[in-house]
Amino acid sequence: MQESFTPTIPQSSQWSITWNRVASDRRWTFLLIAMGVFSSIIYPHPPFVAFGAIAGTTFKPRRAILVALLIWLMNQVYGYTVRQYPWSADSLLWGLILGLGTLIVTALALLRPKFSQKTMKGHCLWLGAIALVGFAAFQSLILSVDWLLTGSHTLTWAIARGILVNTTVWTIALTLVYLVFVRFTTRSHQPIV
Repeated sequence: MQESFTPTIPQSSQWSITWNRVASDRRWTFLLIAMGVFSSIIYPHPPFVAFGAIAGTTFKPRRAILVALLIWLMNQVYGYTVRQYPWSADSLLWGLILGLGTLIVTALALLRPKFSQKTMKGHCLWLGAIALVGFAAFQSLILSVDWLLTGSHTLTWAIARGILVNTTVWTIALTLVYLVFVRFTTRSHQPIV
């Protein structure tokens, strides 16, 4: 008698399945972009670190980069049209630096270590850690470019603390919105008995 061979497929954790489902959900993509655009209306300089961190931790690489770039691009369009940013080389350079910083944070978030892929708690821990690391990387980029352009820097501890508080609040808020979306998506995909 010949035995049939059935390959054993490793079981993914429930979180991994849920994460993949949400990462592919266009509604989450549009919701995050809409929140990014809304943040540009509220602030002249929206929390790009928070959006880069949430995009990098909740999407697969291609979509994460696309979403982060769209949020940055919409901020630039809004800034140069409605807010009437000056059309100068200096202003355009700073806009590009903000875009680069957003991409750096998103790329760091995409590293997603194993612990962040197994449980929601690990995911949230990675999101918080990458928001802090991303904040440091983003502000270091800003300080470096400022130093290269002016030979000094104008970022004081009071300003940095304000930006950190803003980034933290937005990261927490975006995480909560994401978790509510995850809960909604999980409930809508449960089988009917």
